[in-house]
Amino acid sequence: MRYLNTDPERTYFRVKSFFSPDADLGTDAAIIYGLDSTTADRLKDWGNHGYTTHFMTSLSWGDYSDYLNGKYDGRKHLDEIQTTEDGTYVLHGLSSPYMVPTLEFTDYLSEKLLKIVDMGVKVIFLEEPVFFTKSGYSDAFKTEWEIYYGSPWQAPGSSEDAQFKASRLKAFLLRRCIVNVSTRLKYYAKKKYNCQIKIYSVLNSFINYSQRNIITPGRDLATRPQIDGFAAQVRPETVKIPKIYNGIRKERVFETAYLEYGIMQELVENTDKEMIFIHNPSDDKPTQNWQESRANYEKILVASLLSPKISKYEVCQSPEKIFRKKEQILGAKPVPSAYKTVLMTVINTLKKMRQTEVSGENQEDTVGIFMSDTAMFQREYPDGNGYSFAYADSIAEFSCFYGLCLPLMLRGLPIRPIVLENITDSHEYLNNYKIAVLSYEFMKPLSPAYHYVLSSWVRDGGILIYVGEDSDSFNKTDEWWKHCDCTFSSPAGHLFDVLGIAPKIKAMRKKRSTLSRSPNYGMFEVGKGAVAVLDANPAKCAQDKAFSQMLIKLVSSTAEKRNIEIEQKGYFMLNRGPYKIFATLNEEFKDNIPLNGNFINLLSEKLEYDTLIVAEPNSYHFLYDIDAAKLKKTEIIACSAYTEQLISDEKMFSFSAKAPSDTNCVCRLWLKEDAEVFVNGQSTAFTREKNTVFFSFAGGENKIEIIYK
Repeated sequence: MRYLNTDPERTYFRVKSFFSPDADLGTDAAIIYGLDSTTADRLKDWGNHGYTTHFMTSLSWGDYSDYLNGKYDGRKHLDEIQTTEDGTYVLHGLSSPYMVPTLEFTDYLSEKLLKIVDMGVKVIFLEEPVFFTKSGYSDAFKTEWEIYYGSPWQAPGSSEDAQFKASRLKAFLLRRCIVNVSTRLKYYAKKKYNCQIKIYSVLNSFINYSQRNIITPGRDLATRPQIDGFAAQVRPETVKIPKIYNGIRKERVFETAYLEYGIMQELVENTDKEMIFIHNPSDDKPTQNWQESRANYEKILVASLLSPKISKYEVCQSPEKIFRKKEQILGAKPVPSAYKTVLMTVINTLKKMRQTEVSGENQEDTVGIFMSDTAMFQREYPDGNGYSFAYADSIAEFSCFYGLCLPLMLRGLPIRPIVLENITDSHEYLNNYKIAVLSYEFMKPLSPAYHYVLSSWVRDGGILIYVGEDSDSFNKTDEWWKHCDCTFSSPAGHLFDVLGIAPKIKAMRKKRSTLSRSPNYGMFEVGKGAVAVLDANPAKCAQDKAFSQMLIKLVSSTAEKRNIEIEQKGYFMLNRGPYKIFATLNEEFKDNIPLNGNFINLLSEKLEYDTLIVAEPNSYHFLYDIDAAKLKKTEIIACSAYTEQLISDEKMFSFSAKAPSDTNCVCRLWLKEDAEVFVNGQSTAFTREKNTVFFSFAGGENKIEIIYK
């Protein structure tokens, strides 16, 4: 595969404070966070120190006191706060309310952000346009309901239909808000300053929001021309939410991050939108277990790098919490020096990682796992609902989705979450996949058009694995499938009708076993392709080993019938140019995996040189492959400082190196010649391994010179 990214702006960090030498990360741009009386000065301060400056603010929550108390327009707007059934406001922290994005609030937010355009900012990030599923009871929302649906408001918790309609309205209101704000700001910038600005939406993944009962605009937003791109957050705090596999509930950080980044890569597939992946080396807790933070960072980093089509990164949030000498939060433990060194190595590697060639053992014959925006629409079940009772132990863990993913992923099968809405936006989208897994037990298709695309793909040779038993009570919602002649009065029934296998499914279900450990299944030829049906709720594939093994069997056997080679491996591997990304699994595979070659370990504070790496289960690697790089002359392999002003001739090789002042910097060079190393004119000790040299120096601004003998 070949992906080319020539954009010179590839790395960012987010900061709330003024410039400080010990938070000077050297990225391509600094994103100044928060609109207050210091914003203009902070933008200017970081700009004066050589940074391109962008701006970010929250969209759904913040300091809106002037709007709420009537100071803005003479009317109090407390009715626009997101409110739960018992009248409780939904808050961010202790005092910042989440807002219903009415047209009045949209105008207010736009007016505030015009000041940012006046400050000369050309890129604005709007963070987390979100609406909670438990809300929908404020007067403002009731009014929006009556306008949108042309009927009296219904309490979202009163029925599945009311909840689905409330969720769809919430997504619409958020999309309307961000599109209107973007349009207003772009018009203002063009009219007043004759300049183009960009607007990005900052989101957690739709997988994460679904599990946490939050709604955001999804694929619909990605199709809007007013939005230029997205930044995808995978937070250390939320990625640790436990998942169930084979009945065992525990944290699965790497697997979760891999799926979350994966769905966000697919969000912008076949669009002109940009995607930035966000890393956060620490969580938001005031005291840190830095050993755990480093371990989780490495898992999240490696997971992000396994999405090959993305190569732009926000590398750190609030660097003042990590790199400053004096901790700002009472009780916070100092960050280990070794961890800071590794972070700076990674940050500077990502900055220069010019991705042109991509290959990997998990890239061919990928199995797609469908995910829809509507998974966010049906996370609140009405009280007393039989489905909620039957699967109460799986709803919080989102096992209907993870039950489809984990059995395949933990066996090393090449899987990727894919966006259901993509298949009608681009009919070529499904051509990237030979096998796809689908369930409507936790999401619904918004249009019957999806089924005609799926049918065409299957008849042309695709393999569809459907998992579901029509047990989801959201099938009762008053949507399109209730008004068509479906065999089973459900979206799955319509799909089976279009595929021409509905009578066979009906016959299969008549033979349903009363033993829960003996799931019904069937395999059906459809044109040149095939459909396999596992007649069970996908949550059971997470809870019960017999069901997960049946899912594996269906995928493997249908693939074998179509001469598709799918190998179960204990690892995921991707090569991005000379960089090798490698992750080993530990639940179905316990073997060590050897890697032979000449590698530099980019996650080591010593940039260790290894010719044999024995990857143990549950290990994560970011390596520089010297053999793949085919180096011939002196070159920087890796450095934990930002390097520039490089000069190379027959006598010397020199460059400047800049890093936060309280950082121990390390550097490894490809250097065949006999030479001396000087840092700021002082001879510096180094070690040589084969054709590389390693040395260290203090942070700050340094001049490095390699003088050939």
